[in-house]
Amino acid sequence: MGDFNINWEDRSARQKLKQITDKNNAELLQELTEYEPQNEEVKHLRVLVYGPVGAGKSSLINSIATALMGRMAIPAAANNTQADEGSFTVQFNPKSSISPSDALYNPNPKPDDKAHVLVLLLSANCPGTDPSVIQKMKEVREAARDLGIPQIAIGTHIDEMCEEIEKDLTNVYKSESLKKKMEIFSSEVGITVNCIMAVKNYSEEMKNNPDMDTLILTALKYMVDFGDDFIEEM
Repeated sequence: MGDFNINWEDRSARQKLKQITDKNNAELLQELTEYEPQNEEVKHLRVLVYGPVGAGKSSLINSIATALMGRMAIPAAANNTQADEGSFTVQFNPKSSISPSDALYNPNPKPDDKAHVLVLLLSANCPGTDPSVIQKMKEVREAARDLGIPQIAIGTHIDEMCEEIEKDLTNVYKSESLKKKMEIFSSEVGITVNCIMAVKNYSEEMKNNPDMDTLILTALKYMVDFGDDFIEEM
């Protein structure tokens, strides 16, 4: 949000912060809505979101749609693995990996068929993640690394793990407890702290919150930038 000192009890200062937030959100929204892949072989930038149950994967997809549309929105395809287009969630069977005999197996994927950026979601409110789950996450990350796919991580439920953030979402930028949590995430899954974002997904809100939109759109901008870099090198 920029480097400036703010008296949080000063109403005019809060108004100034709101103006800056609105300006930043408008710029982010314009960049994201005008984005088009520069690689002619790629029509859509494909983001693969993964994480443990309860991390907020579907909620993140819905929240991104809400931030982009400027109103509450739930994509019709969310949680529908049979959808022809849109976003959906899939639970993989670790004991039965995909094989050439599977009907949907693609032996020669085109650039537009591949995942272009990998996004790991973890709940910041969770006191600890099961070691077996962490190991699975690391295996996915390492497989993507071997394929050269860029990666980021997102900590969700940040308002539930910190009272200061729950009171004022802008405190996300100065919360020591959240900083420590992100450092733990980094150590556990092997993603550097500067590639770990924080968001609060829409759940109970009835209208858009500019501060929530800032975090969501910033995370999405990272996904697009990282994915676009990967596409250009394909």
